[in-house]
Amino acid sequence: MAQYAKILRIPDAWQGAVRASDILWLAVMSLMLSLALLTFSSYVAALPLIREEWGLSNTQAGAIFSAYLAGYAVSALFVIPLTDRIAPATVFTVSAVVTVSASIAFPLIANDMYTASLLRVFSGLGLVGIYMPGLRIISERFSSGGRGAAMGFYVTAFYGANAISLSLTGALMARFEWRDAFTVLALISALSIPLAYFATRNEKARRLSTSTGLLNLKVIRNRTAGAYMLGYSFHAMELYAVRVWLPGLLAAVLIANGEGTNEATVKAATVGGLALAAGSVGPIIGGAISDRLGRAQTAAAIFALSGLCSWIIGWAGGFPWPVVVGISVVYGWAISADSSIYSTAITESASVEDLGSTMALQAFLGFMSGVVGPVLVGGVLDIFPENLEWKMAFSAVGIMAVVSIPVLLKAGDPKRTPKT
Repeated sequence: MAQYAKILRIPDAWQGAVRASDILWLAVMSLMLSLALLTFSSYVAALPLIREEWGLSNTQAGAIFSAYLAGYAVSALFVIPLTDRIAPATVFTVSAVVTVSASIAFPLIANDMYTASLLRVFSGLGLVGIYMPGLRIISERFSSGGRGAAMGFYVTAFYGANAISLSLTGALMARFEWRDAFTVLALISALSIPLAYFATRNEKARRLSTSTGLLNLKVIRNRTAGAYMLGYSFHAMELYAVRVWLPGLLAAVLIANGEGTNEATVKAATVGGLALAAGSVGPIIGGAISDRLGRAQTAAAIFALSGLCSWIIGWAGGFPWPVVVGISVVYGWAISADSSIYSTAITESASVEDLGSTMALQAFLGFMSGVVGPVLVGGVLDIFPENLEWKMAFSAVGIMAVVSIPVLLKAGDPKRTPKT
């Protein structure tokens, strides 16, 4: 194992805790997730062009993105509890079909706020059955000693896919129309479907006769899990606000410096993707740190950093471009590094028979908060004058981060294995 750890740069928390075959399997799971999400940020990359083409306000533009999160959140209440009753692998593969189909349809059918929002709802519905059951499958396969890092690796693939989606869409738009760029990536994402089947076909999930497969709201009585759900909600609100509007902020800085709208849009999408790519390594680092220093303390410290970045970057319009890019890179890391900590803490604090319901509530509350973030920032941009809009918008994002810190510190650390 030591030789594989050195070659693959496996975190110390994994060494001696997992087999090389487990690492390979985790890599395949993560590749599948990355492929399924190739179009996740394509809408964001093309947003300035779509907004002009469809005549959208900033609030409407944010609402279209949030429709994805709303579909995820609402379907989570029905899809994820099924993993307490039927094999998570089955949910995983079927969901890949749903999200890929909706992604292929978007550039072919969407032509206004309503058709775009409907298709993004279905994309979000499919994602919930890939992401959360995937985390559950991973948590059941890895020992508690390396669970945080293992789940962090999967979440890292999620963030990496978002950055790749943004950068690739921006690069393709330099040569093609936004619909053509979207279509190319959507077709490539179809490779995730057979990969989902082959990665999970041998996974045997525990069937619990005591579970109905329906949502059990009594899990909210678990105070430790509830506190981490609240922290995850603030995290999602901040995360998706930044994912949607950071490229817009970067484009505004470039336009203010004399670049044309199309050139600024492409450059901002590419640079924004690279900045968010720094965040793609955040979850595995954050998860590994929390394995050693504790879930609550690590998440609170990361939240403090992201809040600080929010306030700085909103007022950085007059800074030199390389400085703005540097802040964006730190920001991209900070908004993602705590993500896997919440899912890991919740799997450790929930009872085994109610883990699906607990993760469903986590997903619902978190992603409904994620719905609020982009719309809130869009509303602030619409309300304030041009000289203040980005300053006030990202100051609001900073507040989201800071209010969660005392909640996390009060929650403390859960036990390192799920309750039975």
